[in-house]
Amino acid sequence: MMRNSFGLPQNLGDSLVLRWATPADTEALASFNVHIHSDDLDDPEIWLARWTEDLMRGDHPTTRASDFTVVVDENAGGKIVSSLNLISQSWAYDGIPFGVGRPELVGTDPDYRRRGLVRAQMTAVHAKSAARGELVQAITGIPWYYRLFGYGMALDLGGGRDFLWDRPGNDSKVEEELYQIRPATEADWSILQTLYEAHNRGALISRQRDEETWRYELTIPNPISVYARHFYLVELIDSPHQPVAYVEYKQFGNSYFVRELGVRPDHSWRTVGLYLTRYFKKLADVLYEKEEKRLRGVTFGLGIGHPIYEALGRQLEEQRRPYAWYLRVPDLPAFLRHIAPILEKRLAESVLTGYSGTCRVNLYQQQFTLVFAQGKLQEVGSYEPKSVDDGDLQFPDTTFLSMLFGRNSWEELNAVHADCFPRTAEAAVLCSILFPKKPSWVVGLG
Repeated sequence: MMRNSFGLPQNLGDSLVLRWATPADTEALASFNVHIHSDDLDDPEIWLARWTEDLMRGDHPTTRASDFTVVVDENAGGKIVSSLNLISQSWAYDGIPFGVGRPELVGTDPDYRRRGLVRAQMTAVHAKSAARGELVQAITGIPWYYRLFGYGMALDLGGGRDFLWDRPGNDSKVEEELYQIRPATEADWSILQTLYEAHNRGALISRQRDEETWRYELTIPNPISVYARHFYLVELIDSPHQPVAYVEYKQFGNSYFVRELGVRPDHSWRTVGLYLTRYFKKLADVLYEKEEKRLRGVTFGLGIGHPIYEALGRQLEEQRRPYAWYLRVPDLPAFLRHIAPILEKRLAESVLTGYSGTCRVNLYQQQFTLVFAQGKLQEVGSYEPKSVDDGDLQFPDTTFLSMLFGRNSWEELNAVHADCFPRTAEAAVLCSILFPKKPSWVVGLG
């Protein structure tokens, strides 16, 4: 029994009870998630069942059966009619770790919708996430819906560029390959960690991995799950056992889809990248011979700013626009205090080095101050606005999150939100320094 059950079990009326799941619910929840989340029930997405089982089995680094909520109908034999879960993880903001709670597998039986069942469950998992000290909640999901629970689309999700084999100039044959590739093993986790840092080079937000997480991702998830990772190490043929790069990929549709890629600092991203395009072409040729399934190329699904794009340049197709993570930051002042070292570093390296002053940020329904003295953030306080638009920076709804997490500059936000702007020239300069646009390609823990 958990010491704090966060108000559960809870009677929701009409014979519906909200409670935390137990391992005994695994089979029913796996079946429920396949039924609710499959796009076509004539072709059910069985991986959803395997993912549910992975999360509930007890060997996941952060998630157990008790991190799922279920709403059951006691007048229907206790059947599950709604559910979601919480996957805790650690991300970093320009290197500063912060806790994230990720609600996922949010679904309700169509016959039970529009009764507030998801809202009741969100309240419970938000409370659990807060109790774990997680400053942010993040979710991937359908358009608009999660705005109802305080989330805003504030961080790039997906996006990428394609390398097509039949494009002129993309037939990069070589007389002799420098590299070979092999599956990574559990023993390789520390090497992968170093190469993963190269994958995240230039990203504002990234997920942190520790030894337990690496060992889990390398060995345990069901291989058919979308959240199973498939890691490979690239080595010099003349120097085996000295990996120079890693790649994580999966075949999706008519291409090989690269989800992670990192190259050692003393090796060429371009040389490794072109080797991988040839490696995938050989795999595709074998697949075509066996299954008569022709693949067209490699998708580097690495957001909008990954180093491989610069390395392969115009050999890649145009950027595929990303979707977005929904983010929720229930206590913005606390989060800003947490990342104060980054804000101070940005000031120190800017035209406002040594800045002293108070910036009043008005989110219309919430206000706070950023108080600086000699370039140091002394306080994130509050103020009482004298009018609805009283402040140095104005950000409606959740637009501030898009700037805070680097997805948009204030100029971009102002272009589509006329009530989003800095009121003074100094505030505009300060805003651009503290919250620059910077890409991210987060690999979420599932």
